[in-house]
Amino acid sequence: MEYKPRLLRETAEIALTEIKRFIEPRLREDFSLRRVSAPLYLPAGSRLLSGSAPGARVRLGGAGKEAEIVGSLDLWLRDQLRCNDIAPGFGVFAIMNALRPDLPENRTSSPHVVAWAWQQAVDAVDCNARGVAVMAKEVYSLIVETEKMVLSLFPHLKATLPEEFDEIEEERLESHYPHATHERRMYEYMHPKDDDDDDGKETRRVLLVWRRHEERVASGELWAWNRIVRRPVMLADLGAWGADDIAGCSSGGNIYRHYLGLQILQQDRLMV
Repeated sequence: MEYKPRLLRETAEIALTEIKRFIEPRLREDFSLRRVSAPLYLPAGSRLLSGSAPGARVRLGGAGKEAEIVGSLDLWLRDQLRCNDIAPGFGVFAIMNALRPDLPENRTSSPHVVAWAWQQAVDAVDCNARGVAVMAKEVYSLIVETEKMVLSLFPHLKATLPEEFDEIEEERLESHYPHATHERRMYEYMHPKDDDDDDGKETRRVLLVWRRHEERVASGELWAWNRIVRRPVMLADLGAWGADDIAGCSSGGNIYRHYLGLQILQQDRLMV
């Protein structure tokens, strides 16, 4: 049986606009971030391109100069902290329109990635896994408040997000499912143990998966189980970076607008 969305597409577009109007002032006021205009592409080989999320290569202009459409703004935003001499506790955010060619295009995935991307300068003492966990709680609180705002406008929708999330270290997840991909591990760990999609508490689960690795001091991903598409979706990712040749210590990440719309607006396909 084909799913019938609880909001018509036109109404969902209006609701998505309300989400934008709600989140951006909170990023400015609660997170002490200033909005900056983000580039769509950077010169190929730029040190501000993220190797973990490569974008598409293109040739520009009559000279045929090679550029890369951004796949991530993490390094570029960190450079903005340095250029603007931003003090700890303050930062910058941008609307990221990224292109990640390695991602499939279907109802729940798209190479076109839209997100609120941010970086905030922090003291070295806060640049660790604990700092990432604290930031995750602040980001998730904003996401929950966003859903409550949407529910106040469209009361026939049901809440999909609990007040708190669970946590697991990625190494532990790997030990549970050693031969699976990261996305498959998330599915196996988060999917409900019964067929009750509407009232079962398992279907309202949100999980923070965090890890330590070489590129960053620590990082995490916030995943929510989506009962409509019957799979987990990543609402946000975040991390902490130590001082390097780009900037001092910082923390930041992305709140993925298209997945947030899929989850909160209870659609059966992405709105990109």
